[in-house]
Amino acid sequence: MNKFIQFVNRKEELEFLNRQVERGGALVVLYGRRRVGKSELLKHFAKGRNALYLLATQEVEKEVMAGFSADAAKFFGDPGLEINPLETFAQFMEYLGRRELKGTVLIIDEFPYLVDAQKAAPSIIQKHWETRLKGTGLSLILCGSSIGAMETNVLGRKSPLYGRRTGQWKLEPLSFAHFAKFFPGVGMEKLVELYSITGGIPLYVLEFDGNKSTYENAKDAIATRGSILYQEADILLREELREPRIYFSILKEMAAGKNTPNELANMLGVERTLLARYLNTLITLDIVEAARPALSGKKSRSTIYVLKDNYFRFWFGFVSPFRKDLDSFNFSSFRENFCRNFSTYVGKQFEQVCKEAVCASGMARPSETGSWWGAYREGGERKVAEIDIAAVKEKSLLLAECRWTNKAVDVSDLEALVKKSALVPSRKSREFAYFSKSGFTSGAAKFAAENSWRLFTLKDLERILLGQEG
Repeated sequence: MNKFIQFVNRKEELEFLNRQVERGGALVVLYGRRRVGKSELLKHFAKGRNALYLLATQEVEKEVMAGFSADAAKFFGDPGLEINPLETFAQFMEYLGRRELKGTVLIIDEFPYLVDAQKAAPSIIQKHWETRLKGTGLSLILCGSSIGAMETNVLGRKSPLYGRRTGQWKLEPLSFAHFAKFFPGVGMEKLVELYSITGGIPLYVLEFDGNKSTYENAKDAIATRGSILYQEADILLREELREPRIYFSILKEMAAGKNTPNELANMLGVERTLLARYLNTLITLDIVEAARPALSGKKSRSTIYVLKDNYFRFWFGFVSPFRKDLDSFNFSSFRENFCRNFSTYVGKQFEQVCKEAVCASGMARPSETGSWWGAYREGGERKVAEIDIAAVKEKSLLLAECRWTNKAVDVSDLEALVKKSALVPSRKSREFAYFSKSGFTSGAAKFAAENSWRLFTLKDLERILLGQEG
């Protein structure tokens, strides 16, 4: 496990929570996918504050309230409550209404579990918040991992709490720049490789060791039976979904490169309308995203569906196909596939890092940065052109490619990008850039200088994203 364990970043999130509770009477919703670090954020935020942290569990209401009562008894110095715990959530809220709460922060983590135990929990909170608690100086933070449940039971229009919240925040995975802080002294090439496996999920990152090779990390932390991440994909999908078998099949096909609705529906043998329901669920869970070409609208017929989470991408591409062997600690097929395909796999994830650099350097904003692809005909044959980065700016269009190979980018590669750019349907003036793991030939450097291109090596990315001079 990575021993560099500390609370990394979350500056904006902490500032948001501080602003909310300092105003008093705040009702805040914090949510996000599992393992993204919500509980650690809240525990870090609670340090030094008059905060009562309650963790709901997957138990019946009476058992959940026994836990709440024990924590509240210690917090309020009330031994009688520990001896005679409250049995219902309504009783617990009534109890809070009798306490001095000014300056208190009440955190209920895994709130959807509380709703499972007591369906009326949102209504009970609404009642007591409006009639008693809102004016006491109490700040209430509701947190949950089940994004669908939080959006329905707390944020949705039909929720009793709709309109009562003073703020909400969806916690996202760490950026590459903040991911890198877990591995001080590790080179940029290895950082990109590790990030392509873990993404910015703190729990996954902490299972990796910067002193090991990328293969050793992948083998020990993910591909070895008994390791935390070996069955993580199984566990998450089975916890969240009623029909995990179908979702497994969808994710497997996506990892294999099937990304259009037609391809997925044909491979799975399901109607597109039914497939859309499954895809929407995976999007809600932050595992899949709908991607559209830059410059196209939300209803673009070119929409594709891709795995958003790097761990899921790696697990379905490199671990799942070899589970039978890996269950018996036979790593030969896993290793062979890793050696043959991992570099190509990293190349796709390298685009994420380069897009982050585009935004960090001020070349474009995140909302303006994506990829472009489109069909064209050549010699009567239908083909598809792709450009890794397309950043739509006010007066111009930035187009860039990202190359993760051991070969330096040559002038022919730059000219190929110019040729593809002519297919992009935009009247904006073009700006060009190229990102390369292995640098550029002298010819490419000369071409770039003559045509005002921007060329980026790993050292440049290190400087932009990590603030380090190469």
